[in-house]
Amino acid sequence: MLKRLRAELSTEAGAPDPRQRQYTTAVLLAVVVASLVGWLSDVGEPLIIAGMTAVLTLVSSGGHSLRADLRMFARFAPAITAVLAIGPLLTNEPVFAGALVAAVVFGSGMLPALGERYRTFGQTFAAATLLSTTTGIGAGEPAWRLAAAAVLGALFALLLRVLVGLTDPSRTIRATVARTLTTPGPGVVESAADAWRADGRVGWLGQVLAGAARFRAAREVLLAQAQQSHGEQREWLYRIAARADEIAAELAVAVRSRVCTGLNGLARTRPEVLEGAANRQVPDAVRGINEGFDRVRRAVLQRDHTVVTPAARGGRRQQAVGAVRAHLSLRSSLFRHALRCTLAVAVGMVIVLLLRDPSASTLLLSLYVVLQPAARDSMNGALERTGGAVLGVIVLAVVIVLLPYATLLIPVFTAAMLLRVERLRNDYRVLLGALIAITVLARIVELDERSLVNATISFAANTAIGAAIALSVGFVSYLVLPGSLVPDVRGTVRATVWSVSELLRSVRAAGRGADLREPLRAAHVLALRRTQDLLGLPAKLDGSDTVEEEAERSSREAAVALDALRQDLATLAFRPDSERALAVPALSAVDDLLGGNTTARIPDIPSGQAPATELLASSLLENALHARAAIDETFGYNDPWKSYTISFVRPERLRIR
Repeated sequence: MLKRLRAELSTEAGAPDPRQRQYTTAVLLAVVVASLVGWLSDVGEPLIIAGMTAVLTLVSSGGHSLRADLRMFARFAPAITAVLAIGPLLTNEPVFAGALVAAVVFGSGMLPALGERYRTFGQTFAAATLLSTTTGIGAGEPAWRLAAAAVLGALFALLLRVLVGLTDPSRTIRATVARTLTTPGPGVVESAADAWRADGRVGWLGQVLAGAARFRAAREVLLAQAQQSHGEQREWLYRIAARADEIAAELAVAVRSRVCTGLNGLARTRPEVLEGAANRQVPDAVRGINEGFDRVRRAVLQRDHTVVTPAARGGRRQQAVGAVRAHLSLRSSLFRHALRCTLAVAVGMVIVLLLRDPSASTLLLSLYVVLQPAARDSMNGALERTGGAVLGVIVLAVVIVLLPYATLLIPVFTAAMLLRVERLRNDYRVLLGALIAITVLARIVELDERSLVNATISFAANTAIGAAIALSVGFVSYLVLPGSLVPDVRGTVRATVWSVSELLRSVRAAGRGADLREPLRAAHVLALRRTQDLLGLPAKLDGSDTVEEEAERSSREAAVALDALRQDLATLAFRPDSERALAVPALSAVDDLLGGNTTARIPDIPSGQAPATELLASSLLENALHARAAIDETFGYNDPWKSYTISFVRPERLRIR
């Protein structure tokens, strides 16, 4: 434990990290001061509201560079602050409270369609709404005190974020971009490119992304060629790929550094030189790797901070409109699960209002833990989450009753949440579990005269009731809402590949000058819906006795790769016309790969002209290669890169119904 703490408070080189130490000191000092103020002036619940506002604000608006996080703070913090300040006042207004909870839960279930940051905000905002309107924390306080506490918490969150990022504002975005050189797999470039756009499209980081994307695409082509080779040639290609990974790791260190005055010998060399390329024909894929490395080297050493050309005007709005059109339909798994969550929370809200007991405060939060909004059409694992939620509350209730002054655990939990914001952001179940713990600790004051057995039974029973509602509504909704309890893996993959191929061909035709505005929009809507369905499929397969583990894994890999491919295509569709034409060769190569072509090749993508489009073109090829491998495995082709043609049966007309 002590070793981990030292590592978190140190830089990668092992030196003390003053930013993290300042952050930790500020958190601990603020928690101690707030605890003393709450104890002396009896304003404990407003201070809990302040602490939870700080935590939830950091969770929803952090994770990227300082500039991007401040922009997200300005967008998301007012909503979280307002709901935490107003929610406790609605305790005596059940109609308004119920309407607010239902609207927020449904909206948060639909926000993943707009991207990862909106998914995080939606889930965090839903948690804030449930905490403020259904737990009773702060219900007896005046409005001005609640508002002051929420605003104070938001300002403290802002102070913490500025404190960490002020001396090196671009540290996080540099680390995010550097991960594209060291982390394989689909979706890595897409998330880094999204963070880069949010940060302001700094030129040299865009060049690094373009070079890293070209390296990654060429590396995947090289690995595919190695799979098709035999004997010594195969081993040589694999060794080159391993050497390329070593060089990429050295370049990633240079990208993460704040200033780079030069590169070491390994970062300047070429992978085929290290493996002895004499008397051997170097594949085109190796040349592509070297082109990507050269691009990264120039960008790291020169560090041009000019802004790269933004996307065409209206592109983000059109993508948002397309996402709404795609998912406001019972054909969308995202819509069905948002509706399922809303129905379950509505039933739970009625029971909470009827009980009017402090121990019912955990009911809706435990319901949300079991229903797990990110799982879409899945109820698999719900029984395990139910047992975990009930057992956790029982253990906590026992600890609270046995320990004297157990409410002092509230500042301990709050400090732990502030120091583990990244963990809360990445695992929604941990966030909800922490909120349940805070709720039990805050409400136990009204139960302190009861016996241990009564207190334990009260909280555990209401937690179990919430879980039972989630299970009942979740399973019954399968009988009411469209959907299948028996997942069709191959059919879903086939329909997704077809829809993504339609989008790809529309973007390629637009890049060649065709006016396909409406067909392109319709293709994007259909591809978005199909990829979301495929992303929800692994959750339905998880734990199923009728589906093999390999099918679950391959469908998950295909879902991630095809969704990343769809994101690239949707972004490319709204680049300027002059730049979009640069990606036509990559689009043709990807179309061949999805159709079953056995030749993996490096398309001729002009370099040095438009990094925003170049990284998309290279990322298209990488994601297509990942998708092709997953499709091979899903359809049971033991021989990789076997020639085949997927029969694309049109699952629905290319229009929105």
